Amino acid sequence: MDNAQTEPFDDFRRIELRIGTVVEVKDHPEAEKLYVLKVDLGEEESRTIVTNIKSYYPYDKMMGRKLLVVSNLKSANFRGVKSFGMLMAAEDLEMGGNSLLLLDPSVDVPNGTLMSCGMETKGLRCEMKHLEKVTIKVAKVVDGKFMGMDIELPEGAPERVAAVIDGDKAVVLGDGKGCVMTVDGDIMDGAPAL
Repeated sequence: MDNAQTEPFDDFRRIELRIGTVVEVKDHPEAEKLYVLKVDLGEEESRTIVTNIKSYYPYDKMMGRKLLVVSNLKSANFRGVKSFGMLMAAEDLEMGGNSLLLLDPSVDVPNGTLMSCGMETKGLRCEMKHLEKVTIKVAKVVDGKFMGMDIELPEGAPERVAAVIDGDKAVVLGDGKGCVMTVDGDIMDGAPAL
């Protein structure tokens, strides 16, 4: 194999997606459309994450919620508050829909669980330019097909899942041990997640 070529899902392996629980929800002091969250990712201290999902998820739907976080994303300042991660959500707004839904684990797993599709991650810092190279979509799996591509689901998986796509291959976004990422509402098939 030529060294210039990349392995399938090579860009995805740079990203660390971990399960966390929201332990604190506050309004951003300088931006009315933002939340400032504390998220337990199974580390010594909870992480501060600034997010713009306030208009989609009221306080009571966020507190205690398990969700998916890009945990190795370079920190960023949002109107004076430093954020150390990013929540993963699917949205179909650009497709003519009206949904933005957080990605949720299909079963309860410990905080910090790596959702790497059973692949080894590279352990590198991730920036937005790396995330933009990765395609993750949400759709129903019908007869073993995800948007026309063969996909394997663990037993008991929900019919609507998130999957990582590379060319003509799709793998369900999960921990490789039975937990997969899904959404808790209706969204158009093929909705991108970021």
